[in-house]
Amino acid sequence: MNELSAAIYSTLTGGTALTTLLGGSAVYHHKAPDNAPLPYVVFNKQGGGPENSHPDDARDYVYFIRGYAASAKAAGDIDAAVSALLHRKGMTVTGWNCFWLARETDLESEETTPAGVSVYMAGAIYRIRIV
Repeated sequence: MNELSAAIYSTLTGGTALTTLLGGSAVYHHKAPDNAPLPYVVFNKQGGGPENSHPDDARDYVYFIRGYAASAKAAGDIDAAVSALLHRKGMTVTGWNCFWLARETDLESEETTPAGVSVYMAGAIYRIRIV
């Protein structure tokens, strides 16, 4: 759903606290470009679609939104800034009414690049309901 992805992108890049942590608006849909400098945020749809529970065209989606950084603390700070922008907040979605946006599952990991550098991820699954 392009409108929802655009709304998430706009909300994240419009958050001053987040963009300050990122050193700009390093927010990517699906995946970061190869060799993108840390830190950055990536978001993508994990599932969802039409609810088919009433006549309105209600949709229920889950998105994985996470920050990547060179330290666990920096990744956690990015995750906290994302949560402050999204958890139980309103979001403008063109052509839709966003009536529910909530953080549901916390996730974190550490990966090692082929060059032996640690990259830390902290994020969450967010449920987004629109009608």
